[in-house]
Amino acid sequence: MSQVGDEERVIRDVMNALTSSARYMVNEVKGAFSRYLEISRNALGFETEQVSFSSRGNGSFIIQSSITEPNYNENNYLVSALKGLVSIDEDFYPTYLMSGIECFVGSEAPKTPEVSNYMVTAYGEGSSVDDENLGHVNCARRVSVRFSGEVPSNLSLDSNELFNIALNVISTVRSKYSSIREGFLETYGFEPGDITLTGSEVMLSTVFDLGISKAMKEYIQKIFENVIPNQVPELMGVGLLCGSPPDLVFSYDDAERILVIGHPHRVSAGDCLKYSIIKYT
Repeated sequence: MSQVGDEERVIRDVMNALTSSARYMVNEVKGAFSRYLEISRNALGFETEQVSFSSRGNGSFIIQSSITEPNYNENNYLVSALKGLVSIDEDFYPTYLMSGIECFVGSEAPKTPEVSNYMVTAYGEGSSVDDENLGHVNCARRVSVRFSGEVPSNLSLDSNELFNIALNVISTVRSKYSSIREGFLETYGFEPGDITLTGSEVMLSTVFDLGISKAMKEYIQKIFENVIPNQVPELMGVGLLCGSPPDLVFSYDDAERILVIGHPHRVSAGDCLKYSIIKYT
């Protein structure tokens, strides 16, 4: 029993440190991206500090919120919202929807929707910023939908309709799970960026790109250097998982290079798992 107690104490202590780290990252984001957070807030209707660097490179970045429903159900929010635009069945259905802004450093957003493998991405009107550090930055509204199968190259979707659907779905889901969202806010001190729905489980999370803060990247690496030596963390996420009995978690997936740590945590909505995920390069 004492060993279990010691394990729980260690996990809780580490989670407390990671919670403080997440709050530090929020402050870093607010300091470095304040002008862009305002643009994102105008696009989404609420604020999220979930910022990640774009795969396009050149310092381009994305500020986003998302809804994920990995399993097919005809009553899914995403299925219901998109079935009028796309032919959907249990073999081809939307699993992920994100909305927010993508900011392009020294370049412009694509003019037409992009189709790539399982994803459709569309861009809309945005704002430009003359940034003293980055130079001229063009921020465009962005919406992306990932499907369970490969998207036909000739798929044609109306960008404005996609934006309206995304805002409606995200707003509806945030409202539906407002009590759990309030629990997340009470736990971490900021809003979740992502909501994942799997059966009876609801997962709320915010992920931080550690490329934003060299100091935090080094701090996270130092915390776990005895467990995961010689590896560099690139992403850190914190979250709440509600809807199933919570337990202590401390595991590392060698193949995916992902560390998961968590413990039971009570919020006003009930007993949940308070957790953190760290992705290594």
